[in-house]
Amino acid sequence: MFMRHREDRRDFLRIALGAACAAAHAGALGGLTRFARAQSTSDAIATIPLGDGMTQVTGAGGNALLCNGTDGAVLVDSGSIESATALVERIAALLGDAPVDVLFNTHWHSDHTGANESFGRQGARIVAHENTRLWMSTEYYVDWQDRTYGPRPAAALPTETFYSSDPQPIALDVGGETIEYGHLREAHTDGDIYVFFRDRNVVATGGAVSAGAYPVLDYSTGGWIGGLMDATRKLIDLTDNETIVVPGTGPAQSRDYLEFQYEMVATVRERVETMMREGRSAREMVAAGVTAEFDADWGHNRERFIANVYGGLWWQGRLGDSL
Repeated sequence: MFMRHREDRRDFLRIALGAACAAAHAGALGGLTRFARAQSTSDAIATIPLGDGMTQVTGAGGNALLCNGTDGAVLVDSGSIESATALVERIAALLGDAPVDVLFNTHWHSDHTGANESFGRQGARIVAHENTRLWMSTEYYVDWQDRTYGPRPAAALPTETFYSSDPQPIALDVGGETIEYGHLREAHTDGDIYVFFRDRNVVATGGAVSAGAYPVLDYSTGGWIGGLMDATRKLIDLTDNETIVVPGTGPAQSRDYLEFQYEMVATVRERVETMMREGRSAREMVAAGVTAEFDADWGHNRERFIANVYGGLWWQGRLGDSL
């Protein structure tokens, strides 16, 4: 059975968010923000204890989340390809050279699946949505990046996948603890999943939640703003006020952050759709400030976010005959 070292969730979040605001006051973040924001880009891998045997790992690409138990270890996401060796070494140090039993991939992006091959060769079961496996096993072009991705090595591919977008979570037993996971349909990509350590009240969201920067909507592989709204609402419904939310990038957040993200996404979607019906371009939407009141909290990738909201609505054909 996994070790139990309970810490008060509210105290953890209060301390974490308070520290971020203190740094902002000192000028590190350029001003106070309502929520904790992402750290500066750094090559150094850092570990952040979340309590109860949970550790957030940053600096290796997208966030990774490690659950270390006496009868098994679970890792959510595996950083970037460039940081794979360093991440594997850091995880080994945290586990005392014990293996990772299960690796979850929250989506296909290479900054979250980079060390898959290493962990796969060590015997880890790699769990993901089937769409994630499909994207990782083929060649395809992502137009908004103007980049072609090739297939990943066989050892990097998920070994256990599911197709369902059923609202009921899937349960997986690891070392006597049941972990829940499920599909977040067409949000960041079309293969997004969440991973919920229910007994510890910690959920990893992958790219469906982003702290300190606007979410990336990869419409070339199925993401769009309507799906992100649905995914955010699903996460709100799954969690409670004590839940620690580990986003795809940036520091851990409280459930309030999900509420705020939903407000932002719903507001921006309405404004962009209105302007699209008026025949306005994404450039005009940026100039009009469709995200203005949210920019201080989500960072500096406003133009890309608006362009991908716009592109995703066209790509998905979601406006239909109303245009």
